[in-house]
Amino acid sequence: MSSEKIVIIGAGTFGLSTGLHLLRKGCKDVTLIDPYPVPSPISAGNDVNKIMQSNSMHPFYGVLALEALESWRTDKTFKPAFHETGIVYAAKNGDELIDSKKFKEANGLKCKNISEEELKKLIPDTQDGNAARFEGWNAFYQTDGCGWTFAKQALELAAEEIIALGGKFVVGDAQEILYGKSSEVTGVKCADGTTVECDKCVLAAGAQSYKFLDFQGQLLAKCWTVGHIRLDEEERKRLKGIPVLLSYDHGFLFEPDSVGDLKFCNEFPGYINRPDGADSIPLYKDAVPQEAEDYMRAFLKEVFPHLAEREFSVAKICWCTDTADRDFLIGTHPDHKGLILGTGDSGQGFKFMPIIGKYISTVVMEGDEALGEEKQSRWKWRPESGKKRDIFDLQKRSGGTDLIKDLNDVKSWTDGKLTGITKKLESL
Repeated sequence: MSSEKIVIIGAGTFGLSTGLHLLRKGCKDVTLIDPYPVPSPISAGNDVNKIMQSNSMHPFYGVLALEALESWRTDKTFKPAFHETGIVYAAKNGDELIDSKKFKEANGLKCKNISEEELKKLIPDTQDGNAARFEGWNAFYQTDGCGWTFAKQALELAAEEIIALGGKFVVGDAQEILYGKSSEVTGVKCADGTTVECDKCVLAAGAQSYKFLDFQGQLLAKCWTVGHIRLDEEERKRLKGIPVLLSYDHGFLFEPDSVGDLKFCNEFPGYINRPDGADSIPLYKDAVPQEAEDYMRAFLKEVFPHLAEREFSVAKICWCTDTADRDFLIGTHPDHKGLILGTGDSGQGFKFMPIIGKYISTVVMEGDEALGEEKQSRWKWRPESGKKRDIFDLQKRSGGTDLIKDLNDVKSWTDGKLTGITKKLESL
């Protein structure tokens, strides 16, 4: 088994984790192909921070999250990227918080209600004064078992171990999976005409997965908007070590990163991009829809009023790929021997990075049955889910206008630089 040639398309969260676990299990010939060196600028995992929650409203993923937490704490490769700061959950609707807190406590997590004044102490303002903050907010604080991960660092650390274990990286734009006479995998062809031969291929291309297969509606590329603001030295000191703030109404934010950027995202169900009315195609821009900037600034005004009108140092959209039921798509392809799927992160994949490759590599080495009945049932190829799919289903996401929108309907974009001129959308 270990002598088989294995190629992984995509060196992002799922791809790197898979390559790492294959090599840890003794595979000798593992190659990852990506258009860019690690960390790839189009990987959703290439980010300064991602939320790490050690629970899920679904028991299946709750158990998986606890397994991931243990690896974030103890795995020598991933441990340096984990910051167990805790998370403050907030909402103006107290009932929504009560349900969330009860669920976490029932699963043994330490949570405590906090007042507006306590919230202000946990997440101090960036300046002295009596600016109105958190008015009408309800909140509780989960003190351990959660926080944030330095996502970009985790990708880089995984790549370093892959190289140390003998894995190879090819910087190339994979375009096509090649098949033999019996539809078995034989290799991967890149845009420059080069071919990488293989016995097995793992498709872990995230939102780019649609390029390689007809998924029959199982996958939908979807994006969210991200902003950063650069803080001065005093502001960085004030916010260093704060817990993650996750507002069900507004979005989430983190402590400043290593260069002093405060990252924040607005809460909403996401955008799709269907230029031809069919597949949702990732569109990469260093800009966000004007309405997204407006929502992010409204969030900042509630938390850090003095920052609400400062220009953004980063404004971008981040692409993931959703399945219809938000279960991953991990398993063998029914029509192509040697093709293994490792995609469908559904906006919750990164927190599982230390362990998800363990399961994808299990399929590569031992087959679907080795996953166990429940994982195999949840993660298998399931085109029936795509046939009845409503692409505008919120999938229990909320925020903003509570609508999934198409980027083709966006009329103006902004880079957040406060030039007073929004960038009109000419074409997608």
